[in-house]
Amino acid sequence: MKAKHHIFFAFLFLAGTLFGQKPEKIYGKNRVLKTNDYFLEQSALWKKEADKHPKNPDAWYNYYRASRNAYIVGEETESQDSKGKSRFDRLNGIVDAMEKRVPNSFEYHYVKWLNGYNDPGFFPYLEKAHRISPERTEPLMDLSLYYEISGNAELQKKYCAAFYNSGEYSPGLLNYSYNMLSGLEENAIILTEGDKDTEGTWLLQAGMAYRTDVKLLNVNLLFIKDYRERIFRELGVKIPAFDPMENDENFARFRRDLIEELSKNTQRRPVYAAVTLGASYTEKINENLYLTGLASIYSKEPVDHFSGLRRNFEQLYKLDYLTLYFPGDISVDNVQQFNGNYLPALVLLTDHYRLSGEKTKADACKKLARELAEKAVLLEKYHAFFETTENK
Repeated sequence: MKAKHHIFFAFLFLAGTLFGQKPEKIYGKNRVLKTNDYFLEQSALWKKEADKHPKNPDAWYNYYRASRNAYIVGEETESQDSKGKSRFDRLNGIVDAMEKRVPNSFEYHYVKWLNGYNDPGFFPYLEKAHRISPERTEPLMDLSLYYEISGNAELQKKYCAAFYNSGEYSPGLLNYSYNMLSGLEENAIILTEGDKDTEGTWLLQAGMAYRTDVKLLNVNLLFIKDYRERIFRELGVKIPAFDPMENDENFARFRRDLIEELSKNTQRRPVYAAVTLGASYTEKINENLYLTGLASIYSKEPVDHFSGLRRNFEQLYKLDYLTLYFPGDISVDNVQQFNGNYLPALVLLTDHYRLSGEKTKADACKKLARELAEKAVLLEKYHAFFETTENK
């Protein structure tokens, strides 16, 4: 109920500011970085458009996307019981309205899937949306994700390759994933948590056949029982005797022990944690994680990660995109924000060069770190990092 009140007052406040404004095409947050106020405004504008033209599926689709991207204060909780579903409950009204007004459209079927919270039971809607408009690129990553979960590697690769070849994905985010993959040992397992490095990695593996020896595991998918058990069996990892989703204690335990358990895989694959992985997965084993760039390798034995850092930044990583941008990547703000993930490695490498007497390289690393921090709005973190290392 509280979320509904917030929505009402948000729209009431915006009503006086929207005259004369035109609604804009809405992209996902991983594609175009916008403020929450922007999405609230666009949601109101697209609602007016849908009310004016109720048979226009594009108006409803953009109304849904803007409303989905908008955060309403009070609707999310920390409890694992809700898992953020209140946002999807709020959007049910839009989905129901689309069913009445544009029931045979691509937009309705795709939105019905999107609002299903990745429930496989909603897959027929995704499938029908793709059949109605096979030229639309929006469902391709959803199809790939579905087939990843259901274990159909051929179709997972097919839809990833199709999306890669569409040219719709950010070149900058692909470059980031290329570097992350390039710095991993052969046959590595890499754990990710968000969409950006997960999607970029799958796209490169399918579209370029690059580093297909690497097994990417998005930790959020591992909470799906059938998927988790299949992956663990494939890797030769002991399947937990408890259900991670049964209660908060099991949820925390699974995250805390995940990397350590995966490291016991019978295939002897090295295990990496992407720098984007949350602390709940890494804090227990921080002393066994060795940063090599955009990921940290897990090892109970000491690792000379400075040599790995040097090799990655000096030989393997493609770094031109960090400072040189060309027109066309509408995700540039997202890319610049995501590139803040290079900071910990650059700080470590700067300190290593400084202690090794390689002043020119140290200065160049620090300069690059500052440029990235400025673009990612992370200058405070930049200063904190360097104050720690330079005052040692």
